[in-house]
Formats: sequence, C-alpha cells, structure tokens
Amino acid sequence: MKRSLALGLCVSLLAMPVMATEKDTLKARQDRLSNELEESKKAQAETDAELEITEAERDAVKTEIHVVDDRLNELSEQIAIQQHEVDTARAELESTRQQLSVQEEYLESQKELVNERLRVLQVHEDTSYLQVIFESRSFGDFVTRAMTARTIAEQDRELIHNYMSEMERLESLESTQRTQLSFIKQKERELVITKQDLDRTAEKKRDLLVELNEQVEQLELEKMTRSEEQAVMAEQNRIISEQLEAIATAEREAAEAAERAKRKAEARAAEERAEAEARESEVEEAPEVTAPTETPTNVSTSTEFVRPVSGYVSSPFGPRDNPLTGVPEIHKGIDLVNASGTPIVSSAPGVVIKAAPATGYGNVVFVSHVINGEIWTTVYAHLNAITVEAGQQVAAGQTVGTLGNTGWSTGPHLHFELHRGKWAPGQPNAIDPAPYIGY
Repeated sequence: MKRSLALGLCVSLLAMPVMATEKDTLKARQDRLSNELEESKKAQAETDAELEITEAERDAVKTEIHVVDDRLNELSEQIAIQQHEVDTARAELESTRQQLSVQEEYLESQKELVNERLRVLQVHEDTSYLQVIFESRSFGDFVTRAMTARTIAEQDRELIHNYMSEMERLESLESTQRTQLSFIKQKERELVITKQDLDRTAEKKRDLLVELNEQVEQLELEKMTRSEEQAVMAEQNRIISEQLEAIATAEREAAEAAERAKRKAEARAAEERAEAEARESEVEEAPEVTAPTETPTNVSTSTEFVRPVSGYVSSPFGPRDNPLTGVPEIHKGIDLVNASGTPIVSSAPGVVIKAAPATGYGNVVFVSHVINGEIWTTVYAHLNAITVEAGQQVAAGQTVGTLGNTGWSTGPHLHFELHRGKWAPGQPNAIDPAPYIGY
C-alpha cells in the first residue's frame, strides 16, 4: 500500500521539476531579451537623434549648394556679357588698327609727294611771293598767282595737318581701346577666377552632400533594421511569455492532478485499512495511480533538425568576402542552392516569430523552437514567397515558403541560419547549421 501511494505521487510530480527547470530557463532568457530590447530602443533613440542632426546638416548643405549654383549662374551670365564686350572691343580695336593701316599705306604711297610739299613749303615759303611777282605779266595776273600760291600753301598745310590729326586720333583711339580691352579682359579673368573658386566650393559641397546622403541612408537603414530587430525580439518575448504561461498552466494542472491522486490514494488507503480491520487475513494492494503530464505544444524533445531544402552549399558558415560588396565578413548561415520556387520547410517544430520582408534578408521567416528546455531559432531568408504568418505553430517539415532571390542576394538560394538561443542584433548566437542538418 505504501509503495503504491509513493509510486503514484512520484509519477504525478515527475513533470514538475522538468517544467520548473524549463520555466527558469525561459524566464532567464525572457529577462535578457527584455534588457536587450531596452538597449536596442535606446540605441534607436540615439540613431534617431543622429539622423535628425545629419538630415539638418544635409538640408543646410543643399541650401548652400542652391546659393552657390545661383551665384555660379549669375557669374556665367556676367562672364558671357564680358566675353561679348571683349569681342566687341577686339572688333573695334581691329577696325581702328585697319584704319591706321590704311592711313599708313596712304602715307607710304604719298610719301614722296608729302615730303616734296614739306620741302617746298619750308624752302620757298618766303620767296614764293617774289617768284609770283617776277613771273606775273600783269597786276591781275600777280593777284591771281599770289592767291593761287597762298591757296596751295594753305591746302598743303591743311592736308598735312589733317593727316597728322587723323593719325594722332587713331593712335589715341587705339591706345584707349587697348586700355579698355585690357580692363575688360582683366575683369573677365577676375570673374573666371571667382567662378573657378565657386566651382571648387560647389564641388566640395556636392561631395559633402553625397557623404551626408550616404550617412542619412545608412542611419535610415540602421533605424529600419533596429525597428525590425525590435519587432523580432518583441515577438520572441511574446512567444516566450506564451510558453511560460503554458508551463505555468501545465504546472497547475500537474499539481492539481497530484493533489487529486494523493486524496484518492489516501481514500483508498483508508478503505484498505477498514477492510483490513474487518478481514485481518485479507490484504489487497491498491492499484497504481498514474497522473497525466502536459508539455507546451511547441516544445520538441529532440535536438535533431531536418534539412529546410535539398541542394548544394554555395557559401558555408564562416569568413568570406561579401558577394555584393567584396568586403570581408563572417557569414552567419549557409546558402543552399536550388531552383526558384522550391518549397522551404521548417527544420523543427516551433512558432513563427516573423514572416515578412526584412532589410537584407528579403522575404524571411523566423521560427522559435523550445527543445529540451532550450530555445533555438531558425531563419529562412531570400524567399520568393511566404506561406506562414507570425504566431503560427509549425511542425518539422512543414512548408514555410518557397526558395527565391529577394533582398541582398546574387541568385536563387536559401540563406539558412541556426541560433542556439534567441535571434539578436549582430547574430551573436548563430552557429554553423551544417552539422545539425547533415551537411
């Protein structure tokens, strides 16, 4: 009788230490997850602040570039005007030079005549009137000769004076035009130098704008990634809470079952004692009592994982050069190549944490597993299509999507990750999945 009672109680309470251990493990992981979630939120707040500052800097640089561009356009117009003025001044100077050339050619052609005129005027100026008198045949002829000689002399003087005046005017005009052209060209050079300086400034501003745009893009990507990370961690937290609640329920049911078994055993023992007193020679053993135990529906009792898809490994777990950027990195999973649209299955029973597009992963499914009281997480990335949704329980071998080429991918393949523990930013819990799925 005592042996039967002890056996019943042992069987009834057998699951309680197991569930208590599993509960402690899940609770510890939930606490760490909550702390990391808070840290992620703080980091995101810092990222948001940095993003706001960087965007403000970028907007300021954009404004400066607009101002510089406006000034460059204005300078371009001024330079165009100056170039037109330079062309006009050059044309006028060329015209003046042509006139001087014509005057010089005329002078050269009339050189002998002018020289003779000058010599006659200089040598015979005082004797011309005597020559006119002696050669005159009458007083009327004298008057006529004298007036003619004076007229010729005056015309010669006027011719020479006009010629010299025109030469002086043209030379003065040429000098003025050369000075004006030099001034205009100097002004044009100053405008060109100013424009070159502004061009260099604008180039620097544009380089800075490119850098700020890259920073903003990186910060926005980081912000988006952190939001996705927080969503995954929050979902994991929710699932762990459900698992803890399931364990707590199982514990209560186990305790109630144990209590019922105890009362039943005690009642049976009392009956046996009464029967023993009535029939001292008769002893009857009480039947063994076995209490049912329950475990959460998403908890596996094996650490065996099934292959999510068949195919060859194109990129194993570990160091490699990123196929998109060429930068050295640690590949946190393995890439399995197969035809696009090939079904992808869950490697173990569990609960879907995330089933949606994510930065880098493309269409991705995260599944959380509790195996022998330990949390595992699997990741199925670059899917062409997703066939499950967050919160859904899946069995080992159940289809979660189809193989594809979404996200940061260079061809159709499955990027598969295995995490001993929860998935976390930076994938610190990632391990090589190959030995677990038979590669």
